[in-house]
Amino acid sequence: MKPRLSSSKKWTAFPPEFIQQIETVFRENFSKELQKAQLFVEGRIYSQEILVRIGYLETGRLKQANFEVSVEYSSNKSDAIERINDAVDAAASLMVEYFEGADEEGQEADLPLIWKEVPFNNRKLHIQFSTVNTNLEAQADALLGIKDPSLVKEEETEVEDVLGEEEDGEDPTPRMFGGGKKKKGQLH
Repeated sequence: MKPRLSSSKKWTAFPPEFIQQIETVFRENFSKELQKAQLFVEGRIYSQEILVRIGYLETGRLKQANFEVSVEYSSNKSDAIERINDAVDAAASLMVEYFEGADEEGQEADLPLIWKEVPFNNRKLHIQFSTVNTNLEAQADALLGIKDPSLVKEEETEVEDVLGEEEDGEDPTPRMFGGGKKKKGQLH
């Protein structure tokens, strides 16, 4: 999950008990749709943003439907639970729209693929739809040895211009791809 706010760097995941409560509510309200599907619930609390993702993956498919909601909040107001509830309600509304918007030909509802501000319960939320497969991402992380058991996690920063030449004339591309120090007369 990628946060909407660029200032959102360090985060804490929702407690497992809270995730379970959200999952139970969705399973009760979408029991028919979830009979042959997996449900994924993720939540993160940043310093100024709460991020919720509800994922729906039909059995036998790779494409997962994710309903993501970002809501700003202030830790000074102590309204995180209220904001989380708004985000979960908004995700449920997106899920209803997704199921009602699908037609017989398999066309999906028209949901925003980038963050879009919407009014919800007299507040402003941001919503987006994505198709990231939670299981495949977890398997990729396992293969790469990525596992972070810490309570507070930090977003990774993106590396810019990785393949550009460095000032000292050294190509930063690993040697197995022909990078490294250039020798006189070398063509790469």
